Amino acid sequence: MATPTGPTKGPWPLLIAAGVSAVIALILLIVAPLVAAPTQVLFFGLAIGGWLLAGIVSFILLGIYTLKNTQRQAETFYVEDTTQTLLYRLIMGGSFVLVIVAAVEIAFYVGKAVGV
Repeated sequence: MATPTGPTKGPWPLLIAAGVSAVIALILLIVAPLVAAPTQVLFFGLAIGGWLLAGIVSFILLGIYTLKNTQRQAETFYVEDTTQTLLYRLIMGGSFVLVIVAAVEIAFYVGKAVGV
């Protein structure tokens, strides 16, 4: 006979990692115009770093979170955590906006440094 399992929630570590990635991307994208001109490689590097963290890392982590969360919902007694749902939506929306900001900063660099 199988042992009963207790209620479970979504995987917090993946959600927290996605949030940390988005916050670091935000910091990089804010710092880029403060420490370098759009013609400098440092500006471009910070913008690319922000784009990678917000656009690639955060979305991959959110995708894995969604996969694991769905598996947990299907396997056992699942308790919906509204805090996780709210954070998921905030991180997803924030990462989307950060990708746009990073793309604008990258375009500034390309337009000023490469397009000369």
